[in-house]
Amino acid sequence: MKLVVLSYSHHGRSIGRTGRDLGHEIVGVMDGEEGVRTQLESEFGCPGFDTASACLDTVKPDVALVTGKHIEIPSHIQACVDRRIPYLVDKPFADCATRLRPVAEVSEKYGVFSALILPNRASKVVAVVKKMVDDGSLGKLVLYNSRLNNGSPMRYDPTPSAWHNIPSISGGGSWATEGAHGIDTYLQFVGEKQVTVVGAVMSNAMYGREIEDSAVGMLRSDDGVTGIIESGYTFPSEGGRSGDHFFRFIGSKASVFAFYGKKGEPLIEVNTSSGTEFEEDLGHGERMRNIINEGLSSLQEGRVPETNILDAVRVLEIQDAVYDHARASPMTNGPYPMGAVAARP
Repeated sequence: MKLVVLSYSHHGRSIGRTGRDLGHEIVGVMDGEEGVRTQLESEFGCPGFDTASACLDTVKPDVALVTGKHIEIPSHIQACVDRRIPYLVDKPFADCATRLRPVAEVSEKYGVFSALILPNRASKVVAVVKKMVDDGSLGKLVLYNSRLNNGSPMRYDPTPSAWHNIPSISGGGSWATEGAHGIDTYLQFVGEKQVTVVGAVMSNAMYGREIEDSAVGMLRSDDGVTGIIESGYTFPSEGGRSGDHFFRFIGSKASVFAFYGKKGEPLIEVNTSSGTEFEEDLGHGERMRNIINEGLSSLQEGRVPETNILDAVRVLEIQDAVYDHARASPMTNGPYPMGAVAARP
């Protein structure tokens, strides 16, 4: 298929490379900033444009790969919806649910194909837990815990993604950028149940910048599944690993953990009354490749994708509610001054 990449960052260039490696053709790229647009043009050997509309109108792709600044992604999606062009969109989808919801509803109204790029959904640990839920070996899920902790926010400063550290563009720090992963996995297992935020902390204690460098959201579904979701920028910047990534699923009959081994290999640990078993999970790169391939294959084969843009709205609603809970008290927001967030439309 003919693909376009709408914006360089957050992951635009790498997602475009994956699409190309899967055998598709990148026929156009877009970014409002000339320097990074030129990089995309050189990378993919195709014309570049400074607006999504110009890109889509000129090259007429089969599908768009949508990424970019959090406050701009909804306008890129709107350009696709206006032209009925299918799209895959990378998290975090927008800086808030209010900005994304109108275009998401129009997208669904007109039946425009959409799929979310959420690599946790392609992990083995999620598949293992889903199988255990289905066959009853996990029992009732009572607690879900995830931690996605990467390097310091300074890693963004010299890059085209430096806007991640400007809350009026990104919506916040580690929670705005990474929280969607843990929230989405929690929602996979609680389904359509009502979810309430019961606790939250946004902290910039480590670096004192105007964005949070660590965050915790505590959720509870109306059928009693607790979710504890953590994101951070507090992993040591130097060293052999990129971060600290952990899952815990606690059921009434079994528990499943995902973590890194001594050599950095992603491991799954399954604990049941019969004992403990281990297997290796897929790496992040393979998960990304698989989830992008699944979205593009669903479009090619006329299948309904596992996710759509309304799922992104639900993720953002919970993400926003965690922010609101934390910002309501100085004891759960700070301790240093936080910058103003993007204005919600």
